[in-house]
Amino acid sequence: MASLDTMYMGIRLSSPIIIASSPLTSNIENLEKCEKAGAGAVVLKSIFEEQVEKEATREHAEASEYLTHSDSDLYFQSMAKDYYIDKYMELLIEAKKKLSIPVIASINCNSINTWIDYADRFINCGADAVELNYYPIASESAVPGEKVDKNLFEFARTARKRIPCPLSIKICSRYSSLSNVIKKLDETGINGLVLFNRAFRPDIDLENLSFTNSNPLSSKDEYAETLRWTALMSAEVGLDIAANTGIHDAETAVKMLLAGAKAVEICSVVIKKGFGEIAAMNEGIKAFMDKKGYSDIAGFTGLLAQENRADGDAWERVQFLKTIK
Repeated sequence: MASLDTMYMGIRLSSPIIIASSPLTSNIENLEKCEKAGAGAVVLKSIFEEQVEKEATREHAEASEYLTHSDSDLYFQSMAKDYYIDKYMELLIEAKKKLSIPVIASINCNSINTWIDYADRFINCGADAVELNYYPIASESAVPGEKVDKNLFEFARTARKRIPCPLSIKICSRYSSLSNVIKKLDETGINGLVLFNRAFRPDIDLENLSFTNSNPLSSKDEYAETLRWTALMSAEVGLDIAANTGIHDAETAVKMLLAGAKAVEICSVVIKKGFGEIAAMNEGIKAFMDKKGYSDIAGFTGLLAQENRADGDAWERVQFLKTIK
């Protein structure tokens, strides 16, 4: 009988299916549904540095007339931030009490120092791992790409030095030399890399001539870049890759595993179709394994990674060799 047990960042999972940071993982009821449906692990909904700062600033402004002393002013700002951190910790503690699967804390970062302290708190609450979501928008034309990359590497090195538990970083694909970035991140000693995060997508409302956002959910056709880079890099690095974005069925999950991913993070398909999709995906992976004669996940993980194939250069192809008819 095919076993879905696998290892990701040194953590044993009962399935390679991880539920990504999202509204699905923002409360204990949903987390229990994820586990019951067969998820191998859950990533708690990210606590956003930007959101915490914004809410703390708003509350500080509302109370400013009562804060006449500078020490009181600083204390209030700190307490306002701690309130949101404490709420997150409460969810983490409850999740660790009620779930038997690994619980990964998630932080969406703009900077590093304060958030390392928060990560320490999450570890003390029992987090099995920490996932840092890092997505810089290089909007300043005076800042060269080398500086953007350097900031990422410094971020990873600092996080690795200060966070003792399994640590992954969720990155975007928009780097001038992604292979170099992944190799250098591997050298920092982090345990995992999530390819790729899905950023807020701005849009314009033509009727009201205002700023809005586009659909945040992925479609089933958006997995190609993740598949390519997983296959290109999985056998070249020591860290574990978790594939993310566009994974809507067992077939795509199997492709990611064949390319070398140790796990896949899913979200949009469950939001669209319900928690039953987790079980369906697990059954689909088992069906593939039974058909091909694999007894465990490790038996085919990375089979089609570039380094493991004589024709691996095909993963680098970006132009069509034949005209589409």
